[in-house]
Amino acid sequence: MENFTISNGVGISLFSMLVVFLILVILAVIISLLRYLPKSKEEPKIKTPMAAPTTGDQASLASTSDEEERMVAMLVASCVAKGTYAKDVKIISVERVK
Repeated sequence: MENFTISNGVGISLFSMLVVFLILVILAVIISLLRYLPKSKEEPKIKTPMAAPTTGDQASLASTSDEEERMVAMLVASCVAKGTYAKDVKIISVERVK
């Protein structure tokens, strides 16, 4: 290390940067190839239908309405937070049930 000159340091620096960029290119290629891997299909979840209130109780009707409003609010908030709408989500209309 007695005869270590600036030109040797520049050569080592350039070689090190070349190695780093090659590794970054290899990682970019690997990540781009991941899109071709088959995606696992999730089984569709079976949604159990909610029973309609038989007694006509206004409290249970209001809670159902509140749940629907909360669900719509969460859906809209998640779409806005993501910045895009998913292909499987389509909001047709939103109405307040009295």
